[in-house]
Amino acid sequence: MKVIVRTPHHESELEAVPKTTGREVFQTMCRSLGIQESWYFGLMYRGADNEEIWIDKSKKTLKDLQKVLANFHFRVKYYPEEVAEELIENITIEYFFLQVKSAILKDEIYCPADTCVLLASYSLQAKYGDYNKDEINEDAVKKQTLLPERVIKQHKLEAGEWEKNIVSMWEKHRGMDKEDTMLEYLKLAQNLEMYGVSYFPIKNKKGTDVLLGVTALGLNIYKPEDRLNPTVSFPWSEIKNLKYKGIKFVIKPSDKNAKDFVIFTSGEKISKHILQLGVGNHELYVRRRKPDTPEVAKMKEKANEMRKNKLVIRQKYNTERIAREEAERRETMYKQQLEQMRAEMERKQANLLEAERTIRRLQEQLDDLKRSKEELEQQRGELQQMMERLEQSKHLEEEEKQKLEEEIRAKHEEVRRINEEVQRKDEETRRLQEEVEEARLREEEFRRQQEEEARRREEEERRREEERRQREIEEANRTEHELETLPDDANTTLPEVVQVNESLKEQLKNLQNQLNETRTSDESNLDRIHRINLLEGRDKYKTLADIRRGNTLRRVEMFENM
Repeated sequence: MKVIVRTPHHESELEAVPKTTGREVFQTMCRSLGIQESWYFGLMYRGADNEEIWIDKSKKTLKDLQKVLANFHFRVKYYPEEVAEELIENITIEYFFLQVKSAILKDEIYCPADTCVLLASYSLQAKYGDYNKDEINEDAVKKQTLLPERVIKQHKLEAGEWEKNIVSMWEKHRGMDKEDTMLEYLKLAQNLEMYGVSYFPIKNKKGTDVLLGVTALGLNIYKPEDRLNPTVSFPWSEIKNLKYKGIKFVIKPSDKNAKDFVIFTSGEKISKHILQLGVGNHELYVRRRKPDTPEVAKMKEKANEMRKNKLVIRQKYNTERIAREEAERRETMYKQQLEQMRAEMERKQANLLEAERTIRRLQEQLDDLKRSKEELEQQRGELQQMMERLEQSKHLEEEEKQKLEEEIRAKHEEVRRINEEVQRKDEETRRLQEEVEEARLREEEFRRQQEEEARRREEEERRREEERRQREIEEANRTEHELETLPDDANTTLPEVVQVNESLKEQLKNLQNQLNETRTSDESNLDRIHRINLLEGRDKYKTLADIRRGNTLRRVEMFENM
């Protein structure tokens, strides 16, 4: 069966048997893309009501999913608390960057206009490297979507003025390589209130319509008109158990004095989706507060070593040319892992085609040799007949005898030439046979190495999956999940807002003034809420800290009284 999976980079086409499960397709994609930090990602498709249906841990087979085989998406499913500290490998950072950038440009994540311009400048640095007016095609910049449509409509600025502001900031990123640029983009995007939040319409016991936000830090409750500022929040450290029955979803707090936190969803599928996201986010929340596994520690050690080397190189070579060459080299090196499986498949295919061509040449050579031998036999037969005629024609005239002898000499010469040709083709055939044998041996050796490598990968995969396998198989059908308890010394403090680079602060302030002067009256509800937050000195984490004050019982009551 043909399966099409869309990623932020491209569209992948896979061939799989009908009994292949969703989980197996997801694991294949991770291996194909070279992604080791697979715990952040998932495989999903859109349901009839446009809801997200995740199948990365599903036991459902492709036979059960025939209607959506061309609509799978490989996407970020879970977000870290702090991207700079938690994302390890460049390929993971790149996939986060591409997905978050897309969400901001589509206005799925609200981003104020000045931050949109700053993020656009980072996206250009990530794509092109240092700004160079002589090398960068201005038309290429103009034709790109760099800002959300909402931002452009809300300000009386010409396209050239937007581009001037973006390029002006882009010039300040000189010397930043692609990985650092994408991380800086994500660190600033992480400050945005809607970043990493999955919203679900729910009701409380009174029937009040509210939104549930599932995040890396916990569960938040929002008023429908305000997706930026949660009203009530429950960190994962306060939640002990999640379960649902139909549309009734029950959250059991860790605090024995607090009653269960009950919400009502719009359908059982939504309840199941909330459970899956809640369990997955809680597992990562606990995992971040425990010592790294040997696998993660090794990945971090390798990544840190690579970053140290990059820093040494940057300090040693301080010219624009060498910096650009180093960035290109690193980009190529990082992409090699992504392309490894595809290159192996192409190499095997090329070897197979080459072997087929050699075999065809050998067959043609054998056919040619056969024809040459037949011709040789024919010429020898004719020569024999001519010799017999000579023997029998002693009574012929001298002139006729000389003519016959001349023909015999010519035939001798032809037989000698054909015999040499046969010997040459015999030698060529032996050589081709040796080539075929060598190619066969090489292919067998390559196949053996591939099989050994595949076995090693499979054994490693089995080792990693063994402890989780049974739990994952059962999880798809579970309606209740007891959450793991946090370690006693776990740090549950909230992250802090990442500040803008000092070299950009003055420029960003001037841009804010320009945008305030050119703003139209077309202000959205979220723009208004963001403006009020700025005036009150509030940010994402200050808001969470404020609404998490007090015990769990009081916050549950606040939710029920909404």
